[in-house]
Amino acid sequence: MSRGRFGRIAHCSVVLVLIALAASAMGQAHGTWSPLYAKPAYDRLEWTLTVLELSDPHAFYYWAFQDGFLNGGIFYFGLQPWGRCPEKHRTCKVALFSFFGNGATSSSPHCNPGADNGRGMSCHIPYQWRRNVPYRFVIELSGSDAQRKTETWTGTVTDTQSGKVTEIGNWTFPGQKTDTPGLIYGQPVSFVEYYIQPKGGCSFQPYAKVIMSVPTGYSEKTANAGGINGFAAAKGCEDVVKFTPYQGSDGEKGLEIETGAKKHSR
Repeated sequence: MSRGRFGRIAHCSVVLVLIALAASAMGQAHGTWSPLYAKPAYDRLEWTLTVLELSDPHAFYYWAFQDGFLNGGIFYFGLQPWGRCPEKHRTCKVALFSFFGNGATSSSPHCNPGADNGRGMSCHIPYQWRRNVPYRFVIELSGSDAQRKTETWTGTVTDTQSGKVTEIGNWTFPGQKTDTPGLIYGQPVSFVEYYIQPKGGCSFQPYAKVIMSVPTGYSEKTANAGGINGFAAAKGCEDVVKFTPYQGSDGEKGLEIETGAKKHSR
């Protein structure tokens, strides 16, 4: 099973740097953002994804962001051009929001128990994203129960062109082992994954170009902008992965990431 279909992967993807998190991103390319282990930890985090080019609309890409929590567990969320739809086992464009850890429940109809064949909660929705439109992903602490020592996190995606905000899902898990909630505190990483690897490897994947922004974390509404910590292609994919630092007209910084080989694209 693949990460795109809620299973572990062992293929070529793109992640910005290797990380030491459980269920860490494995892919064609990977990279990390700073700060690592943010202090104070975050109760909200957002990042932006823009798909600029995609030669095959049926490509098995997953573009996502991953981070961890202070008291354990990790999450990631992003977009797929050809993922599993919730209804009738169809495939379509989807947005995903997943938690990896123990004791998770959800009040959302878009979420199901399990993540990458392990414990957690996976949420996914059909989402008709478009090329050249920035999509802003937000995860935030939306509720807590001091008596039960749980907290609830909600994931949304916003079409920045139309302004429409769509909830992907939510999960509640044991997060308050002490007086300090299990806020976002880990090694932030964005990754590009091709979760059903073609014969021939990375050079036979369809060509794609995306922009992933540096994430912004919030501590009680105070913004904490980060920066680029590092980036690298996975072994064997170096010839078909290209990273270019990016700064938009609004000052937002990030990375432009190209994957796959144009000569093999359909």
